[in-house]
Amino acid sequence: MSEIYKLETYSSFGSVVATGKFKQQPADFKVVEILSFTLTGEGDHVYLFIEKTACNTDWVAAELAKLTGLKPVDVGYAGKKDRHAVTRQWFSLHMPNQQEPDWAELPNEITVLEKTRHNKKLRTGSIEKNVFDLAVCDVSGDEAEIERRLQLIKSRGFPNYFGPQRFGNQCANVYKLVGTIKGRRRMSKTQRSMCISSARSYLFNQILNKRVRQGNWNQAISGDVMALQGSRSIFVPDEALAQTIVNRIAVHDIHPAAVMWGRGEIKTTLQAREIENNVIDAYPDLIAALNKAGVDMAYRSMRVVVPDLTWVLKNNRLTLHFSLDSGAYATALLNEFILLSS
Repeated sequence: MSEIYKLETYSSFGSVVATGKFKQQPADFKVVEILSFTLTGEGDHVYLFIEKTACNTDWVAAELAKLTGLKPVDVGYAGKKDRHAVTRQWFSLHMPNQQEPDWAELPNEITVLEKTRHNKKLRTGSIEKNVFDLAVCDVSGDEAEIERRLQLIKSRGFPNYFGPQRFGNQCANVYKLVGTIKGRRRMSKTQRSMCISSARSYLFNQILNKRVRQGNWNQAISGDVMALQGSRSIFVPDEALAQTIVNRIAVHDIHPAAVMWGRGEIKTTLQAREIENNVIDAYPDLIAALNKAGVDMAYRSMRVVVPDLTWVLKNNRLTLHFSLDSGAYATALLNEFILLSS
């Protein structure tokens, strides 16, 4: 029987306490990208800080290539941003000896806000954080409960789920990857990479689901791997320092981490490994597909912290401002307290 892949996530603080309407217009979802490095101001690559409205990142990259006559491979960006939003992000174009075009000729959905140069292409993942300004209208719910839940999220953080946009409609990207090892489907290199990422993210979400339901997603259990806050660095704690680990988790210096499946050594042991094995054993086809894909084992924090979270709830309209480390999803924060419709 074929494996069934379903998207399920759980609120760590209990049932949602409100309902509301989201993304009624692009301006309801604003994102600003902050790079993880400083631009030099000189070099072979033109860097454009672009505001895009109601369009996706790949389309913007294609329009930049069309205007400049570059190949798509010569256009870089650090991450994909939501289509139904107003987002600001950087793009790089390899133009060592080429005269720049009139950037005003780009489609109306694209506005160049800033221009500079750098000596290297912009690579995927080169993001320190994303800054969000969100607006939810027609909010219904007890205001005191909404305030209480948002305070909990600000003080404790929330589970670091991958959002549904990661997986395609009804987990289509995960099914596609499994289909490749069964000979049912062929994919381009870009499609394959996307499906591999989706499959690894799906397994991570299933592990996180178990930890959330057990109430230990933000607590150390035996055999855990830890991730450093604001870093991709991980380490295996010394059992002799158990109280130190508990204290560091409490102040948000470190977080329990779960596996992103791939080749290499599994670092979790004991109780943490048992939870991961329960998920891995449930999806043999998916594990086989990932093993064949040849990606390396990695770990991802199970908790996101938002110390800068602020909000205003007035006249049934909720506005939120916060920043998230690269790879974290704003929708995962919203799912902790509100049921949204569009």
